[in-house]
Amino acid sequence: MFKMGPNFKETLEFISKKPSEYSRFHIPMVYQILFNWQNSSAKDLEGGLILSNLLVKALTIYNKNNKNKSYAEILKTKKIDIGKIKKSDLSRELMIPRETTRRKLEDLVKKNLIIINHGSISILPICFKIENLDNILKNFGSCLNLTLSNTVNKNLDNREEINITYLLDNFTITWFYLNTMMQELALIWKKYFLALENWFIFGTCALNQNYNLNDYKQFHNLTSNEIENFISNLTHKKNSRGLNPTTISDLTGVSRQTVVRNLKYLTDAKILEREDETNLFSVTTDPYFKKNIADQLKKIYPPISKNVTLTLQTL
Repeated sequence: MFKMGPNFKETLEFISKKPSEYSRFHIPMVYQILFNWQNSSAKDLEGGLILSNLLVKALTIYNKNNKNKSYAEILKTKKIDIGKIKKSDLSRELMIPRETTRRKLEDLVKKNLIIINHGSISILPICFKIENLDNILKNFGSCLNLTLSNTVNKNLDNREEINITYLLDNFTITWFYLNTMMQELALIWKKYFLALENWFIFGTCALNQNYNLNDYKQFHNLTSNEIENFISNLTHKKNSRGLNPTTISDLTGVSRQTVVRNLKYLTDAKILEREDETNLFSVTTDPYFKKNIADQLKKIYPPISKNVTLTLQTL
């Protein structure tokens, strides 16, 4: 249907030049997946990252053999055998200590998400019973449609659009590239924030402020650089009141004690700011942070563009 999609260069140019437009759907989608890692599937961010990695390895088998399956079909699968995976390799790949990796894998077994038999790992279909799946696919579909309308379809009057039903019908392709992208983003942000919880908490504050940028009439040309302009608008104090620790805990499912500890790191690192009178936290306006986060965004645009492009070319 969409195999004549854009090439990587076209997708990267669109996302880099219009980050504010693309982020309307990308940021909520990433947040929803992180929320599922923490609260639904693995009930733990690092466990969710490990499970996502195993899902990609499992779905690679289908994609290599051109056996695309729908969501309904994948739920009927008894299991997907991945084969033997060394814990040391998984630990190194995901930047998770080996002992932690071993413990998280045991947790996934106890939660009946995977089977480990003499070192061979199999994925069970319960892994695909995903909370908020429709919302995740709706946002991903919007990301794909935006990319099409700004690249190969920008001069077409009658544009064919990707909907949730189409993504569900092509689920193994969709979920493979979406999880591949999430892994790559998680590792980039983990290096920057030092922990997935820090990324999740920062993202919650950023999402709170991003919601106020959905109306582009509110968007201001604060700088000539598109990425810097997006960050400047995101951190514009008029956009948001900020969030308190209890609200952040409620929104993320991360314990309040952990949230408070991570907020201290994020404020000490001048990534978030705290308003003393209200104890509300928001993304900092610090110029040094803006430059750093702009550099990080430049790092994530290529993996986003690669996986969006491959999704469109494969569907």
